[in-house]
Amino acid sequence: MSEEEKGQVHQNNHNNSDITKQTAEASSGKESSVQRLSNRTARVGAFVLQAYQGRKGGVSPSKVLASWTTKLVRSIEKDNRSLSSSKEALDLFEAVSLAITLKPLGLDQNLIDQVVDILLHHPTYSKRQIETQGVIDQLRGSRSRMDPNRNGESSVGLVGSGMANRLAPSDGSEARITNLLQDVGPACTRNANTFRETLAEVSNGSSLNEGTLARLIFFFSDKANSDGSSLMGVSSALLGSLIPGRGNEASADGWNLGAVAEVLEQDYSLRDWNAVAQHWDFPGFYMKDADQFQALVDLFRAGAKRSPPLSAFTATWRNTSGQLSVIENIATAPGNVYSFQLSDEEKADASTAAQGVTGINPGFFASIDVLQRLLFLSDVPSLYRRVRDLFVKGLLGCPEVLLCSLVRLQLLVANKPAQLGGENVASAGMQIKTELMRELIPLFFRPNGQHRVQNGAVALRRLYAISPNTVTAACFEAWRSTVNDSPQMRRATLRHIIIIARLLPSPADAIASLLNGNKDPEFSIAIAFVMADNDYLQLKPWLVEKLSNKASVGAFATALVSYLAKTHSTAAPRGGEATLVSVENIAISLQILQALDSSILNQSFSKSDGPQMSGSTLGDNVKALMEACLSSHPSLRGSLSNQGGNGGSSSARGTPTPPGASDDVEEMATAYFQKIYTSEQSIGEVIEMLKRFKTSGNAKENEIFACMVHNLFDEYRFFARYPEKELRITGILFGTLIQEQLVSSITLGIALRYVLEALRKPPSPPGSSSSSGKMFEFGMFALEQFKGRLHEWPQYCSHIVQIPHLKEGYADLVAEIEAAMVENQNRASGNASGISAATPSKEPSASPGFGSGSSVASKSSASELPAPVVPLDAEPRVAEFGPGLGRAVTEGKDEEKEEETPPGNVLDRVQFLINNLAPSNVESKAQELKELMDPKYFGWLAHFLVVKRITGIKQANFHSLYLTLLDQLGDYGQGLVEKILESVYHNIGKLLRSPKITTSSSERSYLKNLGIWLGQITLARNRPILQIILDCKELLLQGYETGKLIAVAPFLAKTLEGAKNSVVFRPPNPWLMGLLGVFRSVYDVEGLKMNIKFEVEVLCKNLGIRLEDIPLKPTVLAKRIAPVKEKNPDFNIKASQKAVPPPGQTKAAGILASPDTKAALGMASATSTSDRAAGGDDQDTVIPNLAAYVTVNPSLAQLLQQAAQGGNTVLSSLTNASLKRSVPVAVDRAIREIIQPVVERSVTIACVTTKEIVTKDFAMESDEAKMRKAGQLMVANLAGSLALVTCREPLRSSVSTHLRQLLISSAGGNSDNLTEQEQNVIEQCVQICATDNLELGCMLIEKAATEKAVRDVDEALGQALSARRKHREQTGQPFYDMSIFGNVNQRYPAALPEQLRPKPGGLRNEHFQLYEGFQRLPRQTPGPGSVSSMTGSQGGITPGRASASPATVSGDGDSTSGKPQFGIEALSAIASKLDSAVTQLLTAAGPRAPEVKLPMLPPDHQIRQLLGAVMQVLPNVNQNGVMTHNLSASEQDVLLGFSQGIFKRLYELNLSEPLRLETLVALLENIDVACPKLGKDIGTWATYAPTNTEQQRRLHRTVLLLLIRSRLLSASDLDGFLAARTDSGRNPIWVEFSLLFVRTAFMERIATPSDFPKLMDLMTRIAEGRSQASQQIIQAYRKPIVRMLEETRGAATQATMPDLQSGKGKGAEENVDTEVQSILSPASLSRMTAASRKVYEATEGFARNDPPTAKQQVTSLLDNWIRIQNEAAGNDKITAQYLQYLLQMGVGKVEEHTERFLRVSVLVVMEAAMKSATIGTNASRPALNYAVVDIYTKLLVSMFKHLNAGGTTEQVEAQRLNMLNKILGVATRSMIWDAERTRKSGAQWDQRPWFRLFLNLVIDVNKPDPAMENIKLGILSVFGAAFHVSQPLVLPAFAFSWFELVSHRHFLPNLLLSEGQKGWNTA
Repeated sequence: MSEEEKGQVHQNNHNNSDITKQTAEASSGKESSVQRLSNRTARVGAFVLQAYQGRKGGVSPSKVLASWTTKLVRSIEKDNRSLSSSKEALDLFEAVSLAITLKPLGLDQNLIDQVVDILLHHPTYSKRQIETQGVIDQLRGSRSRMDPNRNGESSVGLVGSGMANRLAPSDGSEARITNLLQDVGPACTRNANTFRETLAEVSNGSSLNEGTLARLIFFFSDKANSDGSSLMGVSSALLGSLIPGRGNEASADGWNLGAVAEVLEQDYSLRDWNAVAQHWDFPGFYMKDADQFQALVDLFRAGAKRSPPLSAFTATWRNTSGQLSVIENIATAPGNVYSFQLSDEEKADASTAAQGVTGINPGFFASIDVLQRLLFLSDVPSLYRRVRDLFVKGLLGCPEVLLCSLVRLQLLVANKPAQLGGENVASAGMQIKTELMRELIPLFFRPNGQHRVQNGAVALRRLYAISPNTVTAACFEAWRSTVNDSPQMRRATLRHIIIIARLLPSPADAIASLLNGNKDPEFSIAIAFVMADNDYLQLKPWLVEKLSNKASVGAFATALVSYLAKTHSTAAPRGGEATLVSVENIAISLQILQALDSSILNQSFSKSDGPQMSGSTLGDNVKALMEACLSSHPSLRGSLSNQGGNGGSSSARGTPTPPGASDDVEEMATAYFQKIYTSEQSIGEVIEMLKRFKTSGNAKENEIFACMVHNLFDEYRFFARYPEKELRITGILFGTLIQEQLVSSITLGIALRYVLEALRKPPSPPGSSSSSGKMFEFGMFALEQFKGRLHEWPQYCSHIVQIPHLKEGYADLVAEIEAAMVENQNRASGNASGISAATPSKEPSASPGFGSGSSVASKSSASELPAPVVPLDAEPRVAEFGPGLGRAVTEGKDEEKEEETPPGNVLDRVQFLINNLAPSNVESKAQELKELMDPKYFGWLAHFLVVKRITGIKQANFHSLYLTLLDQLGDYGQGLVEKILESVYHNIGKLLRSPKITTSSSERSYLKNLGIWLGQITLARNRPILQIILDCKELLLQGYETGKLIAVAPFLAKTLEGAKNSVVFRPPNPWLMGLLGVFRSVYDVEGLKMNIKFEVEVLCKNLGIRLEDIPLKPTVLAKRIAPVKEKNPDFNIKASQKAVPPPGQTKAAGILASPDTKAALGMASATSTSDRAAGGDDQDTVIPNLAAYVTVNPSLAQLLQQAAQGGNTVLSSLTNASLKRSVPVAVDRAIREIIQPVVERSVTIACVTTKEIVTKDFAMESDEAKMRKAGQLMVANLAGSLALVTCREPLRSSVSTHLRQLLISSAGGNSDNLTEQEQNVIEQCVQICATDNLELGCMLIEKAATEKAVRDVDEALGQALSARRKHREQTGQPFYDMSIFGNVNQRYPAALPEQLRPKPGGLRNEHFQLYEGFQRLPRQTPGPGSVSSMTGSQGGITPGRASASPATVSGDGDSTSGKPQFGIEALSAIASKLDSAVTQLLTAAGPRAPEVKLPMLPPDHQIRQLLGAVMQVLPNVNQNGVMTHNLSASEQDVLLGFSQGIFKRLYELNLSEPLRLETLVALLENIDVACPKLGKDIGTWATYAPTNTEQQRRLHRTVLLLLIRSRLLSASDLDGFLAARTDSGRNPIWVEFSLLFVRTAFMERIATPSDFPKLMDLMTRIAEGRSQASQQIIQAYRKPIVRMLEETRGAATQATMPDLQSGKGKGAEENVDTEVQSILSPASLSRMTAASRKVYEATEGFARNDPPTAKQQVTSLLDNWIRIQNEAAGNDKITAQYLQYLLQMGVGKVEEHTERFLRVSVLVVMEAAMKSATIGTNASRPALNYAVVDIYTKLLVSMFKHLNAGGTTEQVEAQRLNMLNKILGVATRSMIWDAERTRKSGAQWDQRPWFRLFLNLVIDVNKPDPAMENIKLGILSVFGAAFHVSQPLVLPAFAFSWFELVSHRHFLPNLLLSEGQKGWNTA
């Protein structure tokens, strides 16, 4: 026996001796013994006596109890049965309860009567709710049976029978057994058998009923947290007395609930457990905490095999406090503790809860039973606070569920009887319900910046499904609650309500219910006004409809007047300040109120209708309201004064009466036509008659006029069949109608279009007659009549003059029309007032389709420009979008079709399956989907895929994955495909019908993604898109007509891209070619935006067809209604007419007309005459004063003069003046053409990026000004940079195109008629001018983007800024935005290092400096009249100080060359021509410009000739290039000044154009011949070159190399300078600079090591550690220096380098080695190629020494690691134990063991990865499963971080680097060994698993970690060494992966960005 067991026995013996002593004293009958016994409870005393009696005999326990009872009765009587004797009363109840179980009873009759009286009347029992009736009945029954001959004692079976028999309850009381178990103590639950025997004893062998089981379970649940260990000694003794032999069994301390659960499960599983749960309603039942509730449920579940039913807890209880305690625990219980079933409606409510709700179960509040019971309990005063606290948790955690379930409960209650089980259901919880709705309605139906509901939209949709009327009522209640708020808050509430309505499943019905509600007309009016301001409602028709209802017109008109009276004073124009009513709405309302019938206006107006109105009738108050509105808003006078006088028939306004006129009108019209054709009436007479009919007030004459015009137009289609006479008459009549302005508006557009169509028909050959020829004759007859009006339509004229056969056969007519066009232009230029759309003439003089645009039409659009369009002032809209487009557009509804939703568990699994879909698991996921999804749910799945996956902004890349999934589903998925197609067409129609499709980029993106998917699922699979469903051709044409091409064209283009994978629909499929023909026609329309054209070009490229090869059909668009181009998102408007503005003003058109864009251009709006004279003609540009800023290179004038000297008449018309006129126009058009898409795209990207980053960084910043400044700085930089990058090349191309067209037009010809020389000259001018003005255009676009971005970002951040301001004003406390931490799916800021995470107190200054770094330096705008300067890579060459004073210096007297006097102008001219020539050459080279070098140019190239011309202008150099004499001092100063300017320019260029650098150095080299002092000065100038940044040092290094190569700089001087700069090796920047310089100079054979002895000596000393450099510098640069020295020696042994010191006068190109040389010596190359073989041999040697079981042991270790990762991932404790085990095995301590473990493990992992290969669609490329590799990487990373021996920080860091070096070294060697082994076997080596391993290591090891910060460079160096070993020279098969790893963002950028450029050496 152990010491512990001996101690326990000793303790038990001691306890037993105490019990024996006490019972002995009691049995002696002494009063002192009874007194001592009374200190314990009567029950325990009786048990002790009974135990003693059973063993030794003695006094009866009944006698002891009788004495105790007598004492208690006396004490109670003494206190007059008051509450002060509560303890005695309770003890009395306990004593009597036990006494009645003993036989005999032991109490006499008098004592029984006293006890019964106390039990009946003592207040303690009623207060504690103790049931005493059962005990009283037992006492009375015992008294009646009492034998007077017995003295209260009995000797029946005291010894022979067990104690339980003598104490068994005779009344069946359910509480007795648990009381007995309490007394026995925890020993009774020692095990299941002991507990079972104990139950049998205390229950007298009878089975327990349901009530007893209920108390038993509650009793033991209360023991869940009870220790009980201190009672084990006494309890064991008592148990031994109860059950012999059980007292000495060993057991654990405390109550063993497992034994209880086992007995319940085995013995009582057949009980009615529902009844058990119902019996918990007894006094004393109460759940103290969650542990007790869990124990209760667990014990119930053990017997019932299920959880307790919820109905048991929600039924009507007497113990309401206990019931609430259970419900409180249910609310917070996790699902694994307690769950209950919900109905479908309740599940729908619960589904509205947001994801990640903690602390509360959403299903709890979704249960109607729970909710109803809580409402009943809230009516109990003592429980109200607890119920309210529970509802507060629901409000905070899941308000969505609470709102829906409360409303649904209210509806159920309304449909049920008022009484339910005796309880008033309707009135239950009224107070708490009122409080809840008061909180919930503002939460959902009012804008709330402080607390937003996460899943509000879903909840509102659910609420609308439950009760639409409730949503409407809640909206009204939210509005009513704002009565005392500001107008801005009230308007915000209205906007919030409108947004809610538009989110609902049936937005149209919801909005109709809001607008037509009868509760409060004012609410409907307010809603209507706000909707009208946001273009959601046409206000005028709505008001007319409301006021046309006779039943409610009076009340509604009164409400309208009252509302306007209250709100008109704060009104503002639309788009301005947010107010309840806009000025426009007031105007519409007053107009309609004025027009009301007098009977309505005369109705009385009571003060209650509008207290602020004083009139007695509605009409009086309308007038008063109008006066008040006009006083507050004078601008209303114009709109209100125009009322009336708008009558007249439609015919009088020029609109033809539609068919269906009366018969007599038709007959009269026919009679008039007969008179015309029979010559009874002349055309002049008919015209006069028609004029009279049109303006007549006679309705019949109006109808005759309209009928005649209509019939004439209707006959147009038959004109080709008319005889010649009738055709001539008809043509003249037709043209005269146009000339005399009898047709206007729509009719005018139709007439002009018919004439143009007829003119385009080819004329008939002489002597023949054809239908097309007749139509041409008709057109000519008509045109001849209205030639006098052609000047009104310049664009129409441009269409006519482009008709080929018209220009050939009717040249005079064409010339006359062109003269009219010129006259019109002159008239427009000289007209000060211009053409204003705000003041139209009596008849519209031009339609927008004609009156704008250039008079010079491009050739491509000559035959395809649209016909005249309907003017803007036409009332009906002819072009309509929708009809005939197919069912998808015409029959669809915006409301989503209700689809049957799968059960919740299935829905979650399907969504999880789709979310985790990947190419590697698509087959298994498809099989899982087949097993999971019933086909009846395909509708829901299709909707989910289309809406959530296919249309997403970032989902287009996954379309192929979803298509693969559908393929894998096979026949099972056919129904799903059809459902998906149905949903796709529905959403396409929905988006096409959307009013925002042309303005919302997100909607267009959705539509484009749907197009991609539609093409892939139909055309790519040879399935047609049926015309009856979607007519693609008609869709494109209607999009062209209605201005929706911006959305339709990308959609259809992406759809047709699917045809590239089709067998049927590839070109030349007729259906496809027909659509492409329409695209081609649209592409050629003038003014079409570039992004639409780009979509067409991309489509053609993807289909493998050239745009020019698509047949052009001129009639396609000619038959359609031409679009109105003004304010059309499809077109860029080019204004050919522009008024001269008054001083201080400038009118512009198109996108540049807005004040914002004007400001963005940064130009003055007024231009003086002198400025225009200096800058050129600016009258043809929309951008003001543009000509003053445009640059025209002076050298072009000379070029044009030279070209025209040969008598070329074409080029003679091109002069410098014509260039100055054309270049501004070309630049202007180009900027306006591309500015909108560039600015829109750049600003959108910049704003989204800025908002996300600033919101995150400034979450803890309460200063909104600081946040706004940061956002503005960042967005301005991003938008400007994006715009600059995006616009440069398109702008260059566009300027070139427009300028080319203008120059060809000025030359009087077209490109086909020009000779090659003429085209070359024009092209040269175009390229130079485009390049010179590119920076100007970029600057303007960049500035526009910057300023728009600043405005937009203020709006994007407006809500966050407002929240901070309001929070500060209201609370005075700092504002913290905690929402960024609430999204568990968001990577940041959780993934940020601790130093970068937002912290209270706002952004620190050092962090804010990052945003200040976004400050953009202003770009320099070229000033008026400025000459071209070489800025960046495009400017010209401006001399240095000599340029300011171009003095002519006379030569010395010894000049004998005969040259003219020397002047710097000649050199400046050559420099300028050189720059132009270089620019032209680089422009022609395009993207290959960086590859062009000076040595590549032939000797006769212009650049070489210009360089040679330098010698000719130098005064002291002869024709052989030899200096003849020295320059004078003044000449030398001028030449040095010029050279210094060129030298400075070298450092203003960039390395992307080496040709420009070499050209400038060559120019200096030639000047050096005449001025030897230049070389010395260049050495001085070079010392001042900028070298602050790495970019500057790279440029400086390149310039020095060029100067050394050109002998302009002495190598010895440079050697000394660089050696001094390195400071004996102490300056790392210059050490690196010098190293790279000499290495490049040696390898490119520019110099030899002997030229730089000081540097070579320094490098050698650094490599050998003998310099004064620090250890860090030596460590960083030793290896590169050694490699440089080795390569230098290798290069020297290959060949003798040419003597670079000789031949100074030779061209630089002779010293250039154009052969590509390896930077490695042959010896290095040889060693590299043999490295893989040596590694293989070494690894084989290691493997031979491995133990036989090494692989098996390592595999076992890896299996354990994988199991740990699968079962306990993230458990640091288990990971540490595993690493400790590795240490014990020698891994990490013993070098050999570590190497063997790493080598074997990595090979085992690679082998496992290769075995996981599965054959996919491409059998030659099986897919791999990298799960094992990823898990193995975690092991390696853990070893790197934690597998060390500890020590100081420095020691740990060194150990980590050592471990990483081992890991990467072994992995690299193993990879080389594996590749070599595979190569020798003849198989193909797969690099993918190795790449995955190294990629994981690069990412995981280099993650930001403060613990690794000090060794960050060391880590990168180790990786660099590994990559160096595995380079392609060593392992060619790993080349692609190697490049990917080296260029990874975690490696190379970190190296290059390392502090002090320490990582450059490794890189």
